[in-house]
Amino acid sequence: MSKIETNETLVKRIRDRRRNIRSFIDELEPRGVRLTNFNIVCGGIATLLTATPAIFGKAVTDLVNTSVVTGRMLFALAALFSLMSTIAANLYKSHDMASRLAKAQSCDAKLEGLETLLELGQIPLKEAATQYTRLISEISFISDDRGRSLRRGLSSDWVKGEIHEPAPNTEVDDAFLCSGVVEGIGRGCHAWLVTEIEGLIWPKEREIPVEKDGSWKEMIVEEGSIDTFSLSLYVANNKANRKIRAWLDKGDERGDYSEFRRPRGMRRIVRVSGLRRKKIKPQKEQSVSEGLESDKSLRSERSVGAKGGS
Repeated sequence: MSKIETNETLVKRIRDRRRNIRSFIDELEPRGVRLTNFNIVCGGIATLLTATPAIFGKAVTDLVNTSVVTGRMLFALAALFSLMSTIAANLYKSHDMASRLAKAQSCDAKLEGLETLLELGQIPLKEAATQYTRLISEISFISDDRGRSLRRGLSSDWVKGEIHEPAPNTEVDDAFLCSGVVEGIGRGCHAWLVTEIEGLIWPKEREIPVEKDGSWKEMIVEEGSIDTFSLSLYVANNKANRKIRAWLDKGDERGDYSEFRRPRGMRRIVRVSGLRRKKIKPQKEQSVSEGLESDKSLRSERSVGAKGGS
């Protein structure tokens, strides 16, 4: 195995591990936020209920003192919210969410740097492998089985792909053939071709049909007013896919397709930039050009004939 192949193998492993880490972060971070907010809200309500007589004055104090049922209900609710606040705080602490989240985010950033150094050839392979092993040991709480289960499931983070044609910086007709390959697409994942112009995106007519071997071909039409554009391959989950279809249906009804706002759950896989639409010459200009070429060819033939006669 060549050194280049070995570097690419390690880079691929780093990318797979980073996807695993990001999936862990995306799941843990919202859960930690929910527990923290729940703890704060329940603690605040418990404090408010306990301090209600002091806050609202003599009228509430007299009501609590004269009504046993009201007083018991008030303090029972305060105790209940206080209990829920304590449970939320202990769950957050027992799962070590803050520490694990910080370690995962730090490891992801370091792996990104290591990946960049490998791609630029700025670090020896042996040293990179040593650093990779050390970084992975810091996040032993993230099991690799999690990544395999996600690849089999609905996550679009594992989808990769390429656009084989058209090539970057080439001219294309208004209607042109696109082809490529997609890897890792499964249940709940949808592939789309998207035109990008100056930061704005327009999904094309339909979802890409992907073959069993991952290959795909699609004829698309691009008749925008701007001659230069980019073509991207996106993957979307079920929710984002529904939004794309709704946008297309709305455009069909109005006969006008405004720019599409990329929803959460839609991710770009690869982009081909610098595509240019072929400019068709006006009929008059084309006729003049063809006449000049014909006249030039005729003069050339006469010149050759004259030389042959001499």
